[in-house]
Order: sequence, then structure tokens, then C-alpha cells
Amino acid sequence: MRSEIYCDVCKNNTPHRLLNRRKNVFQCEVCNSVTELLPEKKVRVNAIISRDDRSEKAFLTLSRSETLTKGEEIVVETEKGYRLGVITSIELESGKRVELAEAGDVKTVWLRDVGEVKVRLSLHKGPVTTPYELFTSGEMEFRVGEILPIEGRKYRITRIKLINGGVLRRDGKVAKAKEIRRIYARFIR
Repeated sequence: MRSEIYCDVCKNNTPHRLLNRRKNVFQCEVCNSVTELLPEKKVRVNAIISRDDRSEKAFLTLSRSETLTKGEEIVVETEKGYRLGVITSIELESGKRVELAEAGDVKTVWLRDVGEVKVRLSLHKGPVTTPYELFTSGEMEFRVGEILPIEGRKYRITRIKLINGGVLRRDGKVAKAKEIRRIYARFIR
């Protein structure tokens, strides 16, 4: 059995031949040096994934040295199955919150569910503004200027407020549902 493994002597990834399967001993085919390759231990990291005002316990199984980054999308396992979320906070064993950490140092990861999201809309018809909620895939795109059919009426998107604080106002600007805080739209005849 041949594998590409980093060779400490060659200082590069080189082809290696398996010498002993039980002990994971490999020999470099370039310099003939022998190395034992220990599989990296896995850790179970607690996670909390939230959708709107509901939170659910979850977990991740990762290599100890795998890096978690705030803002990264990752799949977590819950009692009901797998969910896709964006990391919103990382807490270390010490209780400190960080933007980036290795899985082995992490106590809990908080995520916002982006598989199916609730998009809030403000629908304007004359002086009356009506709140409306729409559930959709986090990947669904909305465009400023787009016409939305809602309950038999048509509304034109005038601006999109993003979770990061930005606002899209120019026609043609696009955002995915998972990035949107609120959509503003006007009734059209």
C-alpha cells in the first residue's frame, strides 16, 4: 500500500510504502527513512445551534488540531439529525471567547442555523407597513428590484438590511437568505 506522507528527511510530501499495518510504520520511497504515523485523536465538541428564539444541543466530532473559525459554515449533529450552521461564537475551556481555535481547546461552539432560515419582511402599502415572515433555504437569493408575490399581491424589494449591518439599496444587488436581517418592499399595482 502506497500513501503520500510528509517526510521529515525530504521536507516534502513523498510516496511512502506501508511496512507494518498494526504499528502504522511507513518507509519513504525517496530517501528510505522509516516513520511511524500515529492517527490523530478525535474530540467531541459541544455545540448549540439556534434558529430564531429556539436553541438545540448538538456536537461535532473533529481532529484535535482542526481549526474552528467564527463565521465558518459547519455541519453539526443533533438528536434529530444533521444541521448546517454558521459559527457565531467559540468558547474555550477557560471560558474565554475567541474568533479562532483548535478543536482540542474548545468547550462549546455556538451556531446560527442556515439550512432553513426565517426572512423577515416589512411590506409597505401607502402609509401602512405590515410585518411578514418567510421560511426558505439559507441559500435562496433575494435581489433589490425583484418582484415578490405575497398573498396574491406583488411587492418590489426596495432595500435589504444585512445581518452584518450593511444595507443593499441599488437595483440588482443580491443577498442570500442566511445573510439577511430584513427585506423592505413596496406594494406595486
